[in-house]
Amino acid sequence: MSRENEHVQVRNVRRARALLEAPPDGWMETLGAWISEAEPGRVVLELVAGPQHRHGGGVVQGGVITQIADAAMGMSLATLQDDDTWNTTIELKINFIRPAIEGRLRAVGRVIGFRRAGAPGGQGLVDLHAGPGRPGP
Repeated sequence: MSRENEHVQVRNVRRARALLEAPPDGWMETLGAWISEAEPGRVVLELVAGPQHRHGGGVVQGGVITQIADAAMGMSLATLQDDDTWNTTIELKINFIRPAIEGRLRAVGRVIGFRRAGAPGGQGLVDLHAGPGRPGP
């Protein structure tokens, strides 16, 4: 692939729509997470945290938060890829600002850079405040 095409991206509106319309299954069903927003380059996952998400110390286990952040990041990148292409996380860095105990958690995946060569391309942000979005399933 030539360097000039390295930053070309696809705005895969169809894939974004399919993500938004698909019922939660697999890990999303297990955790109670759902996709509340999806557009090319941006996907929001949400879940209502409760006792089933907490560890022995009484706060939401970091892996739950990391899971929705990583998925939002990967799905947002997927909305800029061809239908026959998916991505995988190669490296992940997350900082926890404050503990979550219960309530709606939102993971906003937003692509901040894109290279088809497989280099890092997305950023996942977790917002612990309730916000607008479609109601959970």
